[in-house]
Amino acid sequence: FFFLMIRRPPRSTQSRSSAASDVYKRQHGGEESNSIIQMLSKVARQLSRNCAQTNFLFKKPSLTFRALGKAINQPQDIPIDYKSIDDIPNRLNEYVKPGKEKAIGSWLLLTAGAVFFMITLGGYTRSSKSGLSMTRWKPIGYRYPTTQEQWEEEFEEYKKYPEYQLANKGITLNNFKFIFFVEYFHRTVGNAIGFIFGVPLTYFWARGYLMPKMKLRMGGLLLLGASQGLIGWWMVKSGLKEKPEYQSRPRVSTYRLFVHLNTAIVIYGALLWHGLTLLRPTPEKYLNSGTLLGAMKMRSRAILLIHLVAFNIITGVTVAGIDAGKVFNTWPDMNGQYFPSNYLQKIPLWKNFFENYATVQFNHRTFAYLTYTVTMLTLLQARKLQLPKSTWRCLVTLGVLVNVQLIQGITMLLRQVPVAEAVSHQAQALVVFSTLLYLMSCTRRPVPAFMKLANTVTK
Repeated sequence: FFFLMIRRPPRSTQSRSSAASDVYKRQHGGEESNSIIQMLSKVARQLSRNCAQTNFLFKKPSLTFRALGKAINQPQDIPIDYKSIDDIPNRLNEYVKPGKEKAIGSWLLLTAGAVFFMITLGGYTRSSKSGLSMTRWKPIGYRYPTTQEQWEEEFEEYKKYPEYQLANKGITLNNFKFIFFVEYFHRTVGNAIGFIFGVPLTYFWARGYLMPKMKLRMGGLLLLGASQGLIGWWMVKSGLKEKPEYQSRPRVSTYRLFVHLNTAIVIYGALLWHGLTLLRPTPEKYLNSGTLLGAMKMRSRAILLIHLVAFNIITGVTVAGIDAGKVFNTWPDMNGQYFPSNYLQKIPLWKNFFENYATVQFNHRTFAYLTYTVTMLTLLQARKLQLPKSTWRCLVTLGVLVNVQLIQGITMLLRQVPVAEAVSHQAQALVVFSTLLYLMSCTRRPVPAFMKLANTVTK
């Protein structure tokens, strides 16, 4: 009878609600059997805790939780102190008013999508050499030229600066109209994002839908987004001065581009993360004793991968800042060398990581190889883990995207970075980054109340 009591319950009984637990009890005995089961379960739990504290019975901490899950003849994902997972406090109540998760989460994802488009458009603006066509900064009231006289005035103003004098001398007015439109549209989208984010934020704030923790974060994002306009003009202004020695043609400072683009990606990541947090189910709803262990292991891999992707993006920005993709257009070598001989040619040494063509391209290649290798190893390891379906789908998508990104990067390099492929490569990097954020959302750590049962699981 005792071995019957501690046998592993059928998979169909490992449900996620108290209602399913009641069905299981009705199918496997009456009230008397239930009381015996509860008593044995209580003894098993106490024994597991004592053994875990003394490290006497279980050599590996994770075995305690797994053995306990098999021994308890009840739904394995229901915490000790709660009869149902519905009793566990909802972590989202710390961020927004209950019932407003969908509205606020959708707004954040919409804003994240607008920022994604803005970053991609910025990549095209830089690649098409359009960023220096507007030589004045008027956040409000800068009207698009409509008459011939207005166009002539803008064109004459553009001729005063180094880009026209050293790189674009002789371009026609029609060519100027195109690059001016690209930059004007880029600035207009930036202003529109301010309204997309700011107006709903004011409404949600005034209605009391945001909790203090969320107010602090959204207020910080609003200030960071507003600063992007100033950072953008600070960046453009650097390209209106004399060309620095490390640049092959007049363009914005690679250091200021580094700040501008990475700030935009931070804003995008924060918006996407909070949107996913509010719209996706909390981990207590879909994790159980089996998938919890796998999810926590996968979480550590996801954190490693997102750091590697971040370094990929950072080194990619330095490549774009000096057009380093248009040199060393061979693969897998770099013009016959696998490690460039002039890797640390500049003095001081830190300048090599921003101004040295060989250094920035080698760094970008190296982090790309590291990211690809770790991603493939993660996929192989994931086959041995028990994971929720959403996590599996995300991992498969990540594997496909990383392969596409690597192949696209190589072909783009061999073709000396055409504009369309450069923009696509940057957008694809954001998609990989977004997929990893989704993976981290799928493997979030449950609230302490849920983790109390798994207090001996290795973190």
